Amino acid sequence: FRFRRRRNVTMKTTMKTMVTGRGAVPRCGARGRTRSALHHLRVRAASKEAAPSSQAANTLPMMPSDRYVAMNRFRVQDRAEADAKFEKRWAERPSRLATMDGFRWFALFRRINLDGTDLTEEQNEDFNYTSMTLWQDQPTFQVWREGDAFKEAHGGGNIKGILDMLISSAQTLKGKPKLLLANAYATQSLEVSESDLPKMAGGWRSVVADGKRVLDPECFMCAVDYVVEPGREAAFLQEASASISESRGAGGFRFGTVLNADAGKGADADVFTLSTVWDTKEQWEASRAGEAELGEARKTETRFFEGKLVLTTQKGA
Repeated sequence: FRFRRRRNVTMKTTMKTMVTGRGAVPRCGARGRTRSALHHLRVRAASKEAAPSSQAANTLPMMPSDRYVAMNRFRVQDRAEADAKFEKRWAERPSRLATMDGFRWFALFRRINLDGTDLTEEQNEDFNYTSMTLWQDQPTFQVWREGDAFKEAHGGGNIKGILDMLISSAQTLKGKPKLLLANAYATQSLEVSESDLPKMAGGWRSVVADGKRVLDPECFMCAVDYVVEPGREAAFLQEASASISESRGAGGFRFGTVLNADAGKGADADVFTLSTVWDTKEQWEASRAGEAELGEARKTETRFFEGKLVLTTQKGA
């Protein structure tokens, strides 16, 4: 399941849109289609109506999901300071996300190339930013989505706030954001000491952004897509869990999880994205987590992201 824009007719017809960071997350696709990673995570775009009504719908044989993940993908304009202005908008938004019951972890991810080169023209035409929020489960996500805190973070629920948000989007984005919902499996996270918690005010980050320079990265994510044959899901998840456990002992590891598209209508179920989050790119490079083959699953794409505006609790992700 990836964070990528589909270009041909076959791919476009399977996407639904919903408004809710320049990176892509992995992506899921039916066999025979063009695929990639957490284009980073390739989760199918899902509408609010397609969200499952119960956690029971989010279960594969032998292993229930242990987190629920909401991601919004953005295409930031390829022009001077657009990235910085987009990040400033996020840094200054009104939000009390970290105070919500069931909240576990958040970051705004910017897609990068591992060698430090600029994104290609094709990469820039994809979603190059992705916001990623981990919730304890789907019901706690739904409570947030239907409550006042969600409205406050998305224009305040009043005409002026909505207009301000639309104007800001027009100045920085190409097209509308797209929502992706996913179930997370085999999640393993380190706890966070109180002294290491990000500086927050009212449940949101306290960060100064000038709109001219992008924010410093606060974490690094590697996302790897695997195509899993039907009936092999449980075996794959066990192998992925063992891989995450091995990474957990490496310096800089924060958490790892496996993402799979939510069970909405038409969702592609055969692509799983193994995602690991680290303090720095260098610490991931020292471990090379995610490079091993996992049983009979076919690895299709690997993508990389730097995270900004990280929020979490002492429980970690």
